[in-house]
Amino acid sequence: MRRNKRRRSQGVALVETALIAPVFFALIFGVLEMGYLLRDYQIVSSAANETTRVLALLGPVSGEDGSSPDYQAIRALRDATGSLDPDWIERVVIFEAPGPSSGLSADDQVPATCKAGTSVAGVCNVYNDPYDAFLAVEAGAADYFDCDETPTGPACALLPEDRENGPTVDDIEHLGVWIRVQRPYITGLFGSTLTLDQASVARIEVGELTG
Repeated sequence: MRRNKRRRSQGVALVETALIAPVFFALIFGVLEMGYLLRDYQIVSSAANETTRVLALLGPVSGEDGSSPDYQAIRALRDATGSLDPDWIERVVIFEAPGPSSGLSADDQVPATCKAGTSVAGVCNVYNDPYDAFLAVEAGAADYFDCDETPTGPACALLPEDRENGPTVDDIEHLGVWIRVQRPYITGLFGSTLTLDQASVARIEVGELTG
């Protein structure tokens, strides 16, 4: 009788373990996924802010080494996302933004055509292959962003000279950066990939004003 009770107890314990174990491991994996997700979200958000800051500081002005503002911005983006796999970064858009007076969020200020992957003259530069731009920055190949050298390059729809920092305060424009990251899940329990979109907008630093 005691042996039967023991066997019955062992059987119940096995059944309970079989029922509880999947829930337990799903919870552990969920916490793990959420931790990495929050980390990567913060990285992408900070990268968008830092890249926008560089663009706003430079405006229409080349870097100290003569390189274009886009070169400097992409270099800042590459540095800020160094802990991410560069293959995860699907698209980067540098765009002219209406600014906070529009009442729109930074994400809503990104032109839909630019988000979809098409550069628009005077509106946005779209980097559909950010990894190529990262490689150019790593190699110091500023010509990749030079529109005299590569007039059909990704940096040549919204030219630096079209970014206004004067001559009056009312003429100063806003620039923005939008980043899309396709991040694979670690465990695969919640799908294959997760899309992270982040946008940031800033007012161009004041240049030489006339009044």
